[in-house]
Amino acid sequence: MERNDSILGGALLLTAANLLLRLISIAFQVFLSVRIGAAGLGLMQLISTIGVFAMLAGTAGVRVTAMYLAAEEFGHRRLSGVRAAMRACLQYGILVSAVSGAALFFLSDFFAQAWLRDLRAAPSLRVMGLLLPFSCLCGIMTGYYTACSRIRQLVGIEIAERLVSVGLTVTLLYLWAGDDLARACCAITFGSSAGCIFDFTLLYLRYRRDMRRVPREHIPMRKRLLRLSVPLALNDALRAGLNTAEQLLIPIGLARYGGSTEEAMAGYGTIHGMVFPILMFPAAILYSVSDLLVPELSRCRAMGRSLRVRDLSGKCIRMTMLFAAAVAGFFFVCAEELGQCVYHSADAGRYLRIFAPMVLMLYLDAIVDGMLKGLAEQLSCVRYNTLTSVLDVVFLYVLLPRHGVAGYVAVFAVTHAINLYLSIRRLLVATEHRPRAADFALPLLSLGLALLLTLPSPAMGGWFVRLLCRGGWFLTVLLAAFVLLQALTQQDGSWLRRVLRRTLDNRGGAGYNEGSF
Repeated sequence: MERNDSILGGALLLTAANLLLRLISIAFQVFLSVRIGAAGLGLMQLISTIGVFAMLAGTAGVRVTAMYLAAEEFGHRRLSGVRAAMRACLQYGILVSAVSGAALFFLSDFFAQAWLRDLRAAPSLRVMGLLLPFSCLCGIMTGYYTACSRIRQLVGIEIAERLVSVGLTVTLLYLWAGDDLARACCAITFGSSAGCIFDFTLLYLRYRRDMRRVPREHIPMRKRLLRLSVPLALNDALRAGLNTAEQLLIPIGLARYGGSTEEAMAGYGTIHGMVFPILMFPAAILYSVSDLLVPELSRCRAMGRSLRVRDLSGKCIRMTMLFAAAVAGFFFVCAEELGQCVYHSADAGRYLRIFAPMVLMLYLDAIVDGMLKGLAEQLSCVRYNTLTSVLDVVFLYVLLPRHGVAGYVAVFAVTHAINLYLSIRRLLVATEHRPRAADFALPLLSLGLALLLTLPSPAMGGWFVRLLCRGGWFLTVLLAAFVLLQALTQQDGSWLRRVLRRTLDNRGGAGYNEGSF
């Protein structure tokens, strides 16, 4: 139980940092929406899609591999093995990311013209290609820090990196970009990439200090690395390629449905540049827990602790359902007010209400995906993600020109539901965990009851007053429903209070030292 507390304590620390980083990102998105407009956000989103594809191809699955191998070696108390694993991962990452970055740099005009249909994106793609290796190597180092529970150091460096990135971008936008959209996108891209250089430098220097007294031994790692990274790389490359095709199809399909290319780009920018950052903002806690579950489940699997694996799986699924129900309901009830509060946009509020129910699937999928990776089920993830990505592309190509945004919402819901079903089924097989039907039914029943008692309430006052009143009333009713229906038990409450106390006493996520085994 104490180890459970330690994991969630580390997750709470990581979550606090992620929430701060996401707040900075949302504030930055608001600034960009004013500076370059919704259409500019749409173009920047498409540029980022190409960048993500190149980065996943350059990383080639090595971030999760570094986390997994380092966690296994920590579990077996072999610090020299940790050093050998990281050396192999860094060498592999340098080679693959350099090839990916060079391809992006020299093919930037082709990608801008043929894929994005806007040559203004070419300079940004060249900057991405030039600095891509630093972004990929930074991911490897964060995998190491997560595996050895150096959460505090990782948090501090990542916050500093984000502030450097935002500060540099804002400076370039005002002093260099002006009203030129091509320069503005280039400034945003350079600021983000330069932040990764800062991040990697600090992380690597601290890693070198960690390994200073660890003997350098010849421990074979290449086969283990390739066995883990190749399936992940294939999955990442294939899914990123399909996701890139999917993202490119959206503005094209919306334009074919009706309206100009500029209007389609503005709609795309509103959904992906405004709505999704808000929708996924509370998921910071889930991604924190997911990152920590990978090394923890790796260690448990290596030591044959199947009971702990089942306990973690059940607890994570149950808590995620409660959390997702609260977030989905809050966004649905307060969508209009949030759209006005954050972006002063009625369109953003309308789309947020449409996508709010998807939170239940998205959040649960995030935690299940982390558990599968920790249990070495990478090949299963490859199959499921590939299947659903192919379905995404096919359905979008057929439905988007005919049904517009309604077609996109339908495709999004169906493919994510299929992916979630397949992932949960595989997790239950791998862990031999048998969840109760009540773990899923009671949070949904509580959510329905809270919505019935909140939605009919009259809207009074301005948007800020409505946000506080409607949101506060909904969460109060939902918490009462959780307790009355026993979706949240007294034992759960005691466990959460204990974890919070441990975290406040600085006992969660304290970090690794040589005597901590």
